[in-house]
Amino acid sequence: MLIKVSEAAARGGTVTIQGRYLGGPATGRVRLGADERGQGGFLFPASAVQSWTDSQIVLTVPSDAPVGASWLFVEVAGRQSTGLPYSVRQ
Repeated sequence: MLIKVSEAAARGGTVTIQGRYLGGPATGRVRLGADERGQGGFLFPASAVQSWTDSQIVLTVPSDAPVGASWLFVEVAGRQSTGLPYSVRQ
């Protein structure tokens, strides 16, 4: 379950996701740019993960992340969180 995501960051910047039951990098994925149902979008590569605990994920925004407003989801062991609006700044 997602609770909060940090403010918009540019490519190369840091995004912090806070929540509960976020699993870990072995079983979880972070998806950006999906529609509000979580379809499509951009998957953060494992190399973008700075740290990942059950309550917080810290990521570097990759250089190929889509710019603009979108939705952010965390998928853990095939189950998808609710989405939060998120923007990658130009």
